[in-house]
Formats: sequence, structure tokens, C-alpha cells
Amino acid sequence: MKITKIERIQFKKNIFRIFFEDSENLILSADTIVKFGLKIGLNISQDIYKEVISHNTLNRVVCDTLILLSKRSYSVKNLQTKLIQRGYESQKVDEAVKRLEELNYINDEKFAKTYAVYLSEKGKGEFAIKAELEKQGVERNLIKDVMAKIKTDIDPYEQIAKLLKVKFKNFNGENKNEARRALSFFLRRGFSYESIVKVFRACIKEMEDISIE
Repeated sequence: MKITKIERIQFKKNIFRIFFEDSENLILSADTIVKFGLKIGLNISQDIYKEVISHNTLNRVVCDTLILLSKRSYSVKNLQTKLIQRGYESQKVDEAVKRLEELNYINDEKFAKTYAVYLSEKGKGEFAIKAELEKQGVERNLIKDVMAKIKTDIDPYEQIAKLLKVKFKNFNGENKNEARRALSFFLRRGFSYESIVKVFRACIKEMEDISIE
């Protein structure tokens, strides 16, 4: 297959159209052209032609992946799903993701830790954080490890106590209906029953101490 013309595509940086004498043409990145030494008059075999397409496709997947990552963080699984939805073959997606993992552009542990801290700052409890990380495609063993590592960053007692003052300003434990509403609120947020009760008891004790004084 002989290359007859190489033409830059207007308004697309470093993207070219390669024409062959049999009217075949390819849209390739400058990186692919340089890697394979493509130039006008060069004859390439069918095997090299397939390698060119494979390499160029992988580069395109990598570029799209980097664009996605520039906008927000992704777990490996969610990123793979997103790319496949865009029409890329799973094999190329796996290759691109693996390459970016090696370069540390994609890191599930880093993603999980950052997202867990973010959710805790939004008032989510441990159970809710674990469920959300699993929903994002993070493996259970990794979730367990990450949650263990960030316990010093996420104190459920402080989280509940802070939210209690904001959502239930006059909470004193005497109003049973309010106590049930508060309990239900924190359970929905993913906090453990034990942690919630511990804060409630401390709050009631504090109120009793104030009354005695």
C-alpha cells in the first residue's frame, strides 16, 4: 500500500489524513505518523497497516481518557464503562487504562480515599461511604483498606455532633419524636447505631450538667 498524500486536517491540532493509491485513507495523529515513519511514496504492508491502526486507536483512547480525567476523578471500573459507552473496544480500553495506571494518572486507592473524605465532609457516615465507593466500582478489599487508613480523618462522633447542632438545634433527648427523627436521619446518612447513641447520650448528659449548674 503506497502513501500518495498526507494532509493536515483543518482546526485539529496534530491530526492528519493519509491517502493511499487505492483510494484508502486514514485519519492519524502526528505521533502515529512519526512512530511508523509514514511519508509520501512509502509502501507499507497489510501487517504494518494494521499495526498503524491499532496504535492510533490506542492513542485516541488514551487521549479521550485524559480528557475525562481532567474534568473529574474516576475509578478504573467506571472509567472503563464510560469509554466502552463511547464505542471503544474493551481490549483497547483495557490497554489505555493499564498504561495510565502505570503512569499513575489512574489510581483506585487515591480515588477512593479522596472520594471517601469528600463524602464525609458532606455528612455521610461510614456505611454510606462504603456503599457509594462500591457503587463507583472500587473493590471491597480496597474499600476496607482505605476506610481503615482514613479513620483519623473521619471521626463519626464529631460528624454526628456537628450535624446534630445544625439539623436539630434544640435537641435535648426529652422529645421522643424528635429523638426518633434524629436517629432515622443519621441512620439514613450511613452512621452506625452505636455512634449515634453515643452522641445522643453525650448531648443529654451535657444538658443535664447545665441544668444542675
